Amino acid sequence: MKTKFITIPKREEVKEIMRIYKDKWQFPMCAGAIDGTHIPIIAPVVDHADYVNRKGYHSIVMQAVVDSKYLFRDVVVGWPGSVHDARIFSNSGLYKKGNEKALFSSDVSETIQGCNIKPLLLGDPAYPLLPWLVKGYPENSNTSDVERHFNLMLSRARMTVENTFGRWKGRFQKFLKRVDMQVETLVNVVVASCILHNICELQDNVFVGDWEPDVIPLGQPPAVSIVDAVPTTDATDVRDALAQYFALEVPHARGGRVARV
Repeated sequence: MKTKFITIPKREEVKEIMRIYKDKWQFPMCAGAIDGTHIPIIAPVVDHADYVNRKGYHSIVMQAVVDSKYLFRDVVVGWPGSVHDARIFSNSGLYKKGNEKALFSSDVSETIQGCNIKPLLLGDPAYPLLPWLVKGYPENSNTSDVERHFNLMLSRARMTVENTFGRWKGRFQKFLKRVDMQVETLVNVVVASCILHNICELQDNVFVGDWEPDVIPLGQPPAVSIVDAVPTTDATDVRDALAQYFALEVPHARGGRVARV
């Protein structure tokens, strides 16, 4: 059931997803967004300290890739709440496939600002910068206008993953509060709920905006930025090319284009 309803998109589907991201959020070559979310649990009897997250409550983590239609495309569920998003990611099948260039169709690409770019995932600072996963530039006093504009565009497009989590938790509000269930059983329940969420979205089932929680009672632990050890030239070239594309082609939030660096 999971392999039928939660799948990495194939060639034509990837192209359609990228078209929607570009039409709605002006972000080219985006095949999805990745993030993690915490599901509160009652403290397990075994290794309970491992499940305490940075907010101080027990949880398990779900890493998810979503697309432009709020569908789950890949989920990894069950890591203890204390585990960093980057560790979950680096141990996932998604990471392995991405690094082997086997995640998306190899013949889908676009040349942007002289850089050949293949389908991308968008991540937050918790993830590494990779040729197939882009995140924002570090923000400090040295961050240029072009880089800040890129960060804004990425943040807008990445809202698809936050919106998907919101719609999923709106449909399955049990996950907003501590779940009293064995972790192994809960993992299966969470995956099943993601499948049901996708079925609802595919069938255009009505989603009432009031279902989406404004505030999650226990709160989500903040993302912890990681410093990329040695970002590859390919990865930095992709991000820089996109930043220049936005500077030239997409009006800045304050109006007009921004100067090139």
